[in-house]
Amino acid sequence: MINDTQDKLDPIAFEILLLLSGGQKLSIHEIVRAIDQPLNIVWTAMQTLRIKNLIHENKGKFELSDDGFEYLAKKGISATKPGDDPSPKSYYKKLKLPFFGTWKDLILWFIAPLSLFFIDVLAFAWLARGFNTVLSRLIILGGGLLIYFAFFLVYIKKSYHSVVESERLVIFRLGKCEGAKGPGPILIIPFIDNPKIVDLREKPKEVPHETCITQDNVQIDVDFVFYWKIEDPVLSLTKVTNPDESITLLATALLRAVIAHYPFNAVLNQRESINDLLKDKIDKICSEWGVYVSTMEIREIKPPEEIVKSMHNQRAAEWDRQATITLAEGQVEALRLLFAVASQLDSNTLNLKYFETLQKIGEGKATKYIFPMELSNIVNSWLNQNQNNTNGNNDQQNNGNTSSAGPVNLLND
Repeated sequence: MINDTQDKLDPIAFEILLLLSGGQKLSIHEIVRAIDQPLNIVWTAMQTLRIKNLIHENKGKFELSDDGFEYLAKKGISATKPGDDPSPKSYYKKLKLPFFGTWKDLILWFIAPLSLFFIDVLAFAWLARGFNTVLSRLIILGGGLLIYFAFFLVYIKKSYHSVVESERLVIFRLGKCEGAKGPGPILIIPFIDNPKIVDLREKPKEVPHETCITQDNVQIDVDFVFYWKIEDPVLSLTKVTNPDESITLLATALLRAVIAHYPFNAVLNQRESINDLLKDKIDKICSEWGVYVSTMEIREIKPPEEIVKSMHNQRAAEWDRQATITLAEGQVEALRLLFAVASQLDSNTLNLKYFETLQKIGEGKATKYIFPMELSNIVNSWLNQNQNNTNGNNDQQNNGNTSSAGPVNLLND
């Protein structure tokens, strides 16, 4: 059954459904070429459709599922199921034979042994005419048959190929590609078919110390690694000469081009975005070669020694600044706590602390001059009283000057 979440499909996924609605069974690369989209985007859309159970895979080919037909019918789109009303021609074309792909391969394979058998029999029968006895003729014909069976065993040995699960055998017959076969036992036509083994396993590739220049003209050495595998063996042999070397050269060229658009600090801080951008650019080109790059990661970035020293000095200066700020904040907090505690002490507590301090001072052997706290209090009170008396005399003198100025002013008037 279709739930509500399946109604929310992106345009690429919906376009894939429309492409498969005609009853075709297509591979991932055939879908990429049909809708003209990058491989990674198509692969993401295909995974979404598989999770929603709208399509399913059968031997590397994708087709609509029952939920996919129901979804398109809900949208008012009629779809054709694969295999509906097959013609006899398509039936025999899809029929798989042991050791052979089609009936055509079987017939072509038997042409050479049968032709050689009749030629051998006719040739040795003609030679046997020169002998009068039946036994001599049978010996000659038996020798001819032994030679033929020896040739037939060599023919089978040259024809037989055992293809493992992780490989495919691409056959070129008189220069024309006949497709990929395997896994399992395969028989080819000797001296006519040219087989090529293609490994489909994922392979790592490391590119150490690739020199790049950033947007702000900083020369750096980048060490990166990527994983790739062949998904279409035919395209990997017909569209590119050496997939391993071609992908390596392409990856290094794209790496330089991408890093040239980033400043140095962005290259250090935005590795993930650079990796994703590189993978997208590589997939657009490698999809035409039948190659899929699964992962691409920048492992290490080595700037020049001068920049490394500057970065270390900058980091050390930043740590010193943070340490100074932390120490100052700690001293301020300690003074605040000391002031808060001191403000809560009474006179008796202060006198006790004072006597404890005098006792510690007295424990030393040096000459000491001690001024009691009471003496300092008497001096402070005497200074305050003397200052008050001085201020009172100044006020009286100012008042006398003001009263004497009155009569003079009156006489002047």
